[in-house]
Amino acid sequence: MKHLKIYYLPTVLVLLFAAFISPEFEAKWTLKKEKNGVSIYTRPVEGSPLKEFKGIVNIRTSPEAAKALLLDLPTYTKWQHNCIQSSLLQKNSADDIVGISLTDAPWPVQDREAIVRTKVVEENGSIILNMTATPDFTKPTSGVVRVPKMTGFWKITSKGDGTIEVLQQVHASPGGRIPDWLANSAVVDTPYNTLLNMKLRLEK
Repeated sequence: MKHLKIYYLPTVLVLLFAAFISPEFEAKWTLKKEKNGVSIYTRPVEGSPLKEFKGIVNIRTSPEAAKALLLDLPTYTKWQHNCIQSSLLQKNSADDIVGISLTDAPWPVQDREAIVRTKVVEENGSIILNMTATPDFTKPTSGVVRVPKMTGFWKITSKGDGTIEVLQQVHASPGGRIPDWLANSAVVDTPYNTLLNMKLRLEK
């Protein structure tokens, strides 16, 4: 028993110390907008000008229809907020794709280009689309800023009553400097409008 105590106590102290010094560990989600059935939350990320966001919406559709829409990259310009170009770059399999999209930014900020690899998995009855930025997939595009880092996911869960819950969670590094007002609005307005447009499109 003495050996067990010597091993266990330092482990607890290390965990407590790590929790104390890590802002991300203690970061709480804050509700920023709730309207038209869409809820948007944000939380700070250490060392980043952009907060992480989480958006949730319930949609009267099937999980398969939502998945199909999310994998149909050319349609993004019709429902993803401020998306002005989107296309498929590579299809590794039906559930593993690489796409490129361009987001319109207000003057004088340069437009943002993102190359994202999306992998689809099923977990505990939900469909999850994991997203990771792959900025070196192609040569840089002149006149725009390529997003250097982004991680996130879409989670689609059937509620069993003909509706689904869609959750989108993302944190990105915008690349270069952006005004504080734009950074603050981007993590609220972009997911809000995107999820609302998704709901309207799927419920037609």
